[in-house]
Amino acid sequence: MECFVEQESRRAAIIGAGSMGTLLAAVLGRLMPVVLVCRREDRAAELFRHGARVTGLIEASARPVIVQSVEDIRTAGGATTIFVATKTTAIPGVAADLLDAMPALSVDNRTPFVISFQNGIDPGRELMARLGNDRVLRMVLSLGATLAPDGSAVHVSLNQPPHAIGSIDGRFGDACRQVASALSAGGLETAYETNIESAVWKKAIVNAAVNPVAALVNCSVGEVLDSPSAVIVDRLLEEGVAVAREEGISLPDDYSERVRNLLRLASDHVPSMVQDIRGGRESEIGQLNRQVIEHGAKLGIATRTHETVDALIETFDWKVYQHPTS
Repeated sequence: MECFVEQESRRAAIIGAGSMGTLLAAVLGRLMPVVLVCRREDRAAELFRHGARVTGLIEASARPVIVQSVEDIRTAGGATTIFVATKTTAIPGVAADLLDAMPALSVDNRTPFVISFQNGIDPGRELMARLGNDRVLRMVLSLGATLAPDGSAVHVSLNQPPHAIGSIDGRFGDACRQVASALSAGGLETAYETNIESAVWKKAIVNAAVNPVAALVNCSVGEVLDSPSAVIVDRLLEEGVAVAREEGISLPDDYSERVRNLLRLASDHVPSMVQDIRGGRESEIGQLNRQVIEHGAKLGIATRTHETVDALIETFDWKVYQHPTS
């Protein structure tokens, strides 16, 4: 059984200073030293000015140590847990930085746990593969958070706890429980989930159903559900459910209807993919619809609506990043 560390020795590092990374820093900063890796100078200046602040359905604030690189975590005291709160598109670069720095980041000679705090089906497995390390935990969140335009605070408009943490092979239950306890004490109610893969799939098929549609029509969740594009959400959802069931994920017969009711509770939420496209950033379509497509192809399940939506979002990415002047 894997032991974690004594409470007084806990130190958290967070890679990514967007809305999720800032939320984590505010929550965990109540309980332990926190180092926040922020590469953007303008965002670092906002954090120095305002600290890490969260408002709305979660209220928290802290003053994390701000550093520019993963290597700087060592000079700030190391870490017992390292949360990766970047977009999934940043995983290759983050993993490369961690691979070089990890031996020097330990506390009390313990290799830190890496926690994927990200959307999608396979980011945890990708981190494990790229790091050559199985000490990777996975979180699944039912949370909607946006960063204020001036960077002063993160506003939480959707929070449906308990959020879940687990490990793919179930060997790190003690570590998961301790991280869940710390997050809950800081205000982000979290529970250890023994079957984290099921939680991952349930969240992913919901995100893959609504996020790209909202991004394509530039709408909130509620606006999508009230528009003609709602039929596309339904088709994406049905395909995702079919793939998940064939993958061996147990879902109730009325799961699609439950998801539709859940989405209604998130009517005001603007998905992160919408924010990415508005901000000219690369989308996370590769960790959502494309992975549903890939799993479906292996299992012999057709995902034609996912293929269409994926091609449209990828065309947006292609136009912006490959042909910016066209």
